[in-house]
Amino acid sequence: MIHSRRDILRQLLRRVPMPVLAALFGLLTGAAVWIVIDPIQTRAIGNIFDEELSGQLETRASESLARFDSFTQSYVNTTRLLAHHRRMADYLEPVFWFSNEGEVPLLHRKEAPVWLPEDAIKGLPVKPSLALLADLEGEIREVYQLGDRPLPKETAAELRHALASARQQAYITRLDGELYVLISEQVEDASYNQMGSLVLLVSIDETFLNASQQRASTSQTTVALVDGESQTILASSRNSGLLDGANINALESDYVITAQSFFEYGNSPLNLLFATLISRDVIDATRQSIIAVERRHRLTGAAIVGLIFVLLFILISSRINRLLKRVAKFSSRALHIEHPTPRGGNQLLIMEDWIRSFTQAVMKAREEMRARYTAEIQEREALKTAVLDASLDPIVTIDQAGRIVDFNPTAEKIFGYSRDEVLNQALEELIFDKGSREAFNSLLYDCLGEQALESPTVLRTLSACRKDGKLFPVEVAIKPVMLGNKLFFTTYIRDISERKRQAQEISSLAAFPGESPLPVLRINQPGVVIYANKASDALLEYWGCKRMQTVPIYWKRLVEQTLETGRATEVEVETSTGVFSLLLAPVANLAYVNVYGRDITAIRQAEEEARHRQNELIHVSRLSTMGEMATGIAHELNQPLSAIVNFANGCARRIRLGMGEKEELIRAMEQISLQAERAGEIIKRLRGMVTRQQPVREHTDLNTLVKDACALIAHDRQKMKIAMELQLSRQPVIARIDPVQIEQVILNLLRNALDALGERHAADRCLLLETGMNAQGMAYIRVQDNGSGIVLEDLKHLFDPFFSTKKTGMGMGLSISKTIVAEHNGRIMAESLPGKGTVFTIELPASSAIVESIAS
Repeated sequence: MIHSRRDILRQLLRRVPMPVLAALFGLLTGAAVWIVIDPIQTRAIGNIFDEELSGQLETRASESLARFDSFTQSYVNTTRLLAHHRRMADYLEPVFWFSNEGEVPLLHRKEAPVWLPEDAIKGLPVKPSLALLADLEGEIREVYQLGDRPLPKETAAELRHALASARQQAYITRLDGELYVLISEQVEDASYNQMGSLVLLVSIDETFLNASQQRASTSQTTVALVDGESQTILASSRNSGLLDGANINALESDYVITAQSFFEYGNSPLNLLFATLISRDVIDATRQSIIAVERRHRLTGAAIVGLIFVLLFILISSRINRLLKRVAKFSSRALHIEHPTPRGGNQLLIMEDWIRSFTQAVMKAREEMRARYTAEIQEREALKTAVLDASLDPIVTIDQAGRIVDFNPTAEKIFGYSRDEVLNQALEELIFDKGSREAFNSLLYDCLGEQALESPTVLRTLSACRKDGKLFPVEVAIKPVMLGNKLFFTTYIRDISERKRQAQEISSLAAFPGESPLPVLRINQPGVVIYANKASDALLEYWGCKRMQTVPIYWKRLVEQTLETGRATEVEVETSTGVFSLLLAPVANLAYVNVYGRDITAIRQAEEEARHRQNELIHVSRLSTMGEMATGIAHELNQPLSAIVNFANGCARRIRLGMGEKEELIRAMEQISLQAERAGEIIKRLRGMVTRQQPVREHTDLNTLVKDACALIAHDRQKMKIAMELQLSRQPVIARIDPVQIEQVILNLLRNALDALGERHAADRCLLLETGMNAQGMAYIRVQDNGSGIVLEDLKHLFDPFFSTKKTGMGMGLSISKTIVAEHNGRIMAESLPGKGTVFTIELPASSAIVESIAS
């Protein structure tokens, strides 16, 4: 019965989640602790509050009395300043007081007397009720009434009492039933003769007491002056109508009272106490507020502790859940055990049940795994034997005496011995030559001396011998193996004949750059020459550096740029020994550049010679063109000369006959000058065309070149009756060219066009010239004719040297034209349709200024 109840309770607890149990337990524990601790702490806090309150009340009472004394002292200081003021001395200088029996003192009400500065009185927190000027006998001579209260009748007697004692200048007294602070100070005239005393009477009332404490009348602390004999309140800082005249013993039920004696006013005829009163309602409210705050803090702390407790249990529960899931997955994978519990509920009880079932399953699985591992060990042994048999290197196992106990098939194949032949034979005598046996025994002895199975493997290069007596290099490593109580050594032997051959080849290749007659260098990313062969000395001298030094900044930046782009860069340098072409090949993954040099001095000299020959050929071509155009040029030159002759003859005839007017003769002379300049321009242009000169580059307008070339063929064009149309760009087409050479190319194209148009009827002949800029930003010149055209087969070879479609042509004009245009970084193209005509187009790089202008 008891076990069934336990099982039922356990099932119920098992279904309740752990955070819920934690929350319930936390609430019950907190409630129990609260019931026990709350009254104890409340009582302790009350006691602490009472002790603290008692100390604070004593302190507050002392502070209140000190403030009262300080406040009264300010009136004493003011009285002293007024008594010794210059105005008081000047006023008393001419005054002589006689006995004033029966005389009434001089009274000032609205205006302050001459002897009293009004500003000094205004600066006081509470104005005095009266200011008196008395003589040496204590008789009142002048009275200044600052308020509504008249001079008390008992003042004269009290003043004589005050002046009779010099112990204290200020004290509290009672005049006509009212409390006053009486302050006296001796006064002197300008000759320092004592004339009497200045007396201030300050009424002690609610205003005075509040001002002395420097707070408003609504303060929770009340100060009062109490008669020490009757214990009655004479004046208080608040509720004067209720507290004045009350006995302080009767007020102890409503107030906490602290009474102190005056020590600074011993001359006073009154026995006064200074009392500080605090309402018990305020104190009780403060006590309850503190206890309430403390309770709230305890509740907050208890709630936080309970929350932390619950969160801790939730965290533990989540971690247990996660552990259960992880272990469940592990058991599912490793032991094939399914999780036997639901997802919810008390994780601790769930884990207890699960661990019990898991332990049983593990015990069962251990037996199964033991059987499985035994089978796996057998399989591994078989696999290890298979690996040894399939190894590409010979593996020989020997005992401590160096005799062979195992010989794998690779060893049989390489050394030529069968396994049965070598068993129980000494390994060093069987397969090593005489020179290597001692080294092998030394290696084996080192392994015997260490007897460390985990010692690092040492490789040794020896010379081995096959069964047929052929020697070859091998690499030998020995590894000790402990089997039971016996020590064996596994000897790994690797044939390194091929590796040595490759190493020799690599060494030979490594020496290749040093043997090269051409410069070979290697420069890393920081610009340091890390390798340079002997042939590179001229380059190093040119750079002004040595091996393992940094190249100049330009070359350093070139190396960095080559590595960044990943593309090879080729540059030329001219040293004292010749011209070199340097190819910078980047090796980005190793951060260096290989520099391969090539001496191109002879090539550049040949190119210079070829350029010279080419310029000669271009010049000859111009001369040939000029020779072919001699008739047209003579006609062009004959026209201005004929005009000069005609105008000169006409002028001479008019002068002889006396017929010519002065203006007509001047116009004729101007025409002669104009035609002479025209003839000079023709000769200048011809001289520029035929004169041998070095190639130049200058910014030239292609429109001007086209017009000049058209002028040179004008005679032949008119003679053949060819219609010519110019479609020139409205904007200047500027290119950096050699004007003479490009004009020669245009002239060649125009001459070819004239020849092509000669085969058509005169009325159909048409020639079109066009200039402009294409979409690629290139300046172009287009020459188009409607001649007989060129067949496709001839069009392919049109720019080949010595190829011509004309019977009398040499085939050099277009070839030279192509060379000239190519040297200007341009190109020349031809398009033609047989029977329709031909179009030649010259494209040249436009000047950057004109390209920017067109783009804008």
